[in-house]
Amino acid sequence: MSAAYYQPQQSVMYYIQKADGSMIQHYGPAKAPSHVARAPRQLARAPSHPALSQVARAPTQLARAPSQRQLARTPIPTHLVPINTGLPTAASMVVTPTMDDDSQEDPTEGFGPSMLGVRTTVDEPLSASQAIEVLQAGNRRFVQGDIKAGGLCQDKRRALASHGQRPVATVIGCADSRCPVEQLFDARPGDLFVLRNAGNTCTHAEGSMVGSVEYSVLNLETKMILVLGHTGCGAIMGATKLFMERSAQKYIEMTYQEDAQESTDRSTEASESEQLPQPCGCKKGSTLLGLLDALVPVAQQACIELGGGSTEEIAAHAVKVNVWRTINFLLSYSLIIREKVASGEVELQGAVYNMRSGAVEFLGKSPKQEKLLNHDGHVVPSMGGLARQMS
Repeated sequence: MSAAYYQPQQSVMYYIQKADGSMIQHYGPAKAPSHVARAPRQLARAPSHPALSQVARAPTQLARAPSQRQLARTPIPTHLVPINTGLPTAASMVVTPTMDDDSQEDPTEGFGPSMLGVRTTVDEPLSASQAIEVLQAGNRRFVQGDIKAGGLCQDKRRALASHGQRPVATVIGCADSRCPVEQLFDARPGDLFVLRNAGNTCTHAEGSMVGSVEYSVLNLETKMILVLGHTGCGAIMGATKLFMERSAQKYIEMTYQEDAQESTDRSTEASESEQLPQPCGCKKGSTLLGLLDALVPVAQQACIELGGGSTEEIAAHAVKVNVWRTINFLLSYSLIIREKVASGEVELQGAVYNMRSGAVEFLGKSPKQEKLLNHDGHVVPSMGGLARQMS
């Protein structure tokens, strides 16, 4: 007769010290109920046949293991805690057990090392080179479907709330719903400081985008700023269409200059903006039209570099041109970012996400970075710079 079955009330991961001093991990109940411990002594007696049938029927209910949902709702008893062996190395490795699926994760795997299983101010900032390696590894996992980032258990949510944030990198991405920045890098809450808008762009020296990047560099101590574009960007396509339509209209005006002049004389009160095409259903004076208009130089530069092409070809190349433009903008109009990059403390790099393959192409630094850092011209002070001057 085998030993009697019992239903465990809770299972945890804990450590056991062997006789030779080594440590082993064990997953299961810390201590079996007392009535189970007495079971072998009772079963050692040879019972009569009727008694044996009763004993045989008893374990059928106890043999059922609790479901994961039942275990998740069951509070963890205070006595089910990891064994403290007194060894300094073992004590530093012990993590409070939970019933969540991520309780057995190795905190050194996934999205960079962390003391509490999530990135908090307890952790040291990662260097720019370390951050890029972590981002590249995360995207490889995303492409391969080997996702490690899951939900956060209660302990890790509390750690983030209590110990602040220490993200690996700052990422400027597009607002496109098909480009979830955290997911494509296999990141969890606290791993990345993400800023998103249509076109992953900075159009003004004084704005929330530049100010937020400066905040991440100064207060969160991120050493890597990544500007992330993506294929099939709607904002870039809209700006490219606007550029192509305006170019076509200018060509018509140049070809039929006399007719255009007569038309202008007849409608001198008509403004240029009213005559220009307004794509994407934009209304005159709308903020959206202003955003697309600010991206027109990107499409124009892409057209020059390609030597012409279709709207689709120019828009595809403009995605990369826009990444460089955003980087160059930050270097030109943020004193804080400019100084951090010049000192080597922070790196500013670009990348493009391919929506079809899921892969991120890392572009490195802007070709104009050295020129911009060595430029002695006037740099418009950013929000952070003005704040420092006023303090």
